[in-house]
Amino acid sequence: MAPKTLPPAAKQAKILEYFKESMGVFTLKELEKLLPSVASINQMQVKDYLQSLQDEYLIRVEKIGSGNWYWSFSSDAKKTKENIINNLKAEESKLQASIMEMERQVEEEMVKREDDEEMLEGAGMDRKVLLQTHDILLREMEGLDKELACYSDNDPAEILRKVEETKALKDSAIRWTDNIESLESFIVTRLSSDRAQVAQMMQLACGDEYILQSGLYSSASLAWDSSHWADAPLTFQTLNAPSGDGFGLFKRGANETVIRS
Repeated sequence: MAPKTLPPAAKQAKILEYFKESMGVFTLKELEKLLPSVASINQMQVKDYLQSLQDEYLIRVEKIGSGNWYWSFSSDAKKTKENIINNLKAEESKLQASIMEMERQVEEEMVKREDDEEMLEGAGMDRKVLLQTHDILLREMEGLDKELACYSDNDPAEILRKVEETKALKDSAIRWTDNIESLESFIVTRLSSDRAQVAQMMQLACGDEYILQSGLYSSASLAWDSSHWADAPLTFQTLNAPSGDGFGLFKRGANETVIRS
């Protein structure tokens, strides 16, 4: 008949018993040699059993030097149990205080509820009917909110926001169109370049936005009013920085573009 194999709990109990009876302090290497014969386990299982005992606070382990040392004294076990009991008592006190607070709040709410019931009865109203009416009104309000969202495109505030956004985008397009056209004029006049060659270069850089013999598409398609910068003459002024670097200043109306020469 094959020998009966001990369950893991029994093996763990034998290891703990060995610690307490020996009253010793051991390294992991020492325990890997001692415990296989004590608990009928192989050497590879020693570390797992030690970790289980450590997780349950049945043994203590401390890192001393380069290795861990394991032990379990009766006094340590007693102290550990006392700490667990004290922690449980503290947790129990917190829970009792929480329960008392909840009971107090429930009692206050019940008193308020009774006062409300008396007030409703005096006014000839019923709480249940009022709650049902409240739910109906909430559903109606949700439906009205959804319906209102369908008309958001006609909201005056939304329309004003879109107008302001469109104006800002248009102003930005005008400003950068002016900058690009100023740069084109600078290349032609300052560097004595061939206008057709510059136009091809601009088309290569701007893509479909630049039309040969017409210029930028945006400048041709935007509607300008008579007071816009496009009616103002384009001027160029050479500036010299203290470092000796040269700068070109294009100016058209209130718009200025500075280009390093």
